[in-house]
Amino acid sequence: MSNKINGIDVEALNATIDAVKQTPLLAKCTFQTRTVWKKGFQSQAQISNFIQAGETVKRGKTFTVSGDHPEGLLGQNTAPAAVEGLIAATAACISGGWATFGATMNIPVESLRIELEGDIDLQGFMGLNNVRPGLTRIRGKIYVKSSASDGQLKELKETAEKMSPVVDSLKVPVKTELIRIK
Repeated sequence: MSNKINGIDVEALNATIDAVKQTPLLAKCTFQTRTVWKKGFQSQAQISNFIQAGETVKRGKTFTVSGDHPEGLLGQNTAPAAVEGLIAATAACISGGWATFGATMNIPVESLRIELEGDIDLQGFMGLNNVRPGLTRIRGKIYVKSSASDGQLKELKETAEKMSPVVDSLKVPVKTELIRIK
């Protein structure tokens, strides 16, 4: 029987960390998405396999993520806006950090809810008034139920946010290559 904290198998987690210490290549992953524009602001992304340590890992299923804009922002309101997906991904990654680092710190999390919101000035998207097109900030509240002390929870919060791949990725430049289809 394994020792699980916050739904994380601590023995398996420690074994994974030990394996990566021995073979750092195991930690190298490439995640990919194939997104097709439909019309207007509508798009659909397909996510399935990924690459770990140079090898394709078959997930056995494909996930679909749709995007659109609200009608008031010229969309059809068929799916969340991309910035909403970004904010949701940020919260999902932070919550995964709470589970994982909580397990490694022996901090049980009974329940967790993260409410995030992001501010954006759409003048940037429209190319107006030298306003940058992205979110100007993301802020929120984390509601947690745990038997841990306030100090432990503060340390866990800081660790989950500092170690979040998505939070860190918000600082990474995006580079693409244009390929004309004939």
